[in-house]
Amino acid sequence: MNSQPTSAASQCSTAFHWKVTLLCLLTFPVLMALGFWQLDRAEQKRAREAALDAVRTQPPASLPGTDLAEIEEQRRLLLQGHYLTGHNWLLDNRQRDGQVGYEVITPFELSDGRILLINRGWVAAGERRADRPDPLAPEGEHTLFARWQAPSDHPLLDGRTADAGWPKVIVAIDPEVMAGAFESPVLDHYARLDDGSPGALITGWQDLEVSAAKHLGYAVQWFAMAAAVVIWLLVTLMGLRKRRRTTTANSAECGSGSSPND
Repeated sequence: MNSQPTSAASQCSTAFHWKVTLLCLLTFPVLMALGFWQLDRAEQKRAREAALDAVRTQPPASLPGTDLAEIEEQRRLLLQGHYLTGHNWLLDNRQRDGQVGYEVITPFELSDGRILLINRGWVAAGERRADRPDPLAPEGEHTLFARWQAPSDHPLLDGRTADAGWPKVIVAIDPEVMAGAFESPVLDHYARLDDGSPGALITGWQDLEVSAAKHLGYAVQWFAMAAAVVIWLLVTLMGLRKRRRTTTANSAECGSGSSPND
C-alpha cells in the first residue's frame, strides 16, 4: 500500500542529494583556487617587502645631485630647495582612525629649478565639504627628508580637477597633469615627507595596503571553506546512505508482514 509514496520520496531525496553533490563538486575547486591565489599573493608581498627593506638600507639620494634613473621606489631622499606656498592639492577620501580628511600635496622647487610634488601628510576635513583645509608650508630654503614614490597607474584616477582656485581637490597624484600649474619642469614621481621634516603634517605612512600575513589569513579562510564543503558533502552522502538503508529495511518488514490475501 505504501510502496509508491515511499518510492517517490526516495526519488526526491536522491535528486536533492545529487544537486548537493554537483554544487559541492563545482564549488570545491573554485575555493581551492582562491586559496592558492592568496598564497601566491602572499609570496609576491614577501618579495616586495624584502626589496623595500633592501632599499631602505641605502643612504639617502640627494636631489639635486642624483640621476633619477638610479632612484628606486621608497628610496630615502635628501632634498634641497623651497616650498611653493599657496599651491596645495588635497588628495581626497583619506581616513585616519575613522576620521575623514585629505593628504596635502605641496610643490617643492629644488635648488636646480625642477619641481617635486611633496605629500606632506594627513589633515582632517572641515565640518562642511566646502570648508577645505589649507595648511601653509614654511617659507624659505629647507632641507627635507622624504621617500621616492611612483604615482598610481589606475586608469580611472588622475589629478584633474574642476577647481579654479587653491586649494584644489584631487582623487590621485598625477604629476603629468598637475605640472600644468607651473612653467618649470615637474618630476614624474612624488615624495612622501618624513615625520619631523619642515612642513610635515600627520604622516605614519603605510608601505603596503595588505601585508603578506593578511594574504596568508585569507588563504586559510578559503581552504577552510573548501574543507567545510567536503565535510558537508560527506555528511549529506552519509545521510542519503542511512535513509536508503532505513527505506530498504522498512520495505523488507512490510513485505514479510503482508499476507497472500492482501
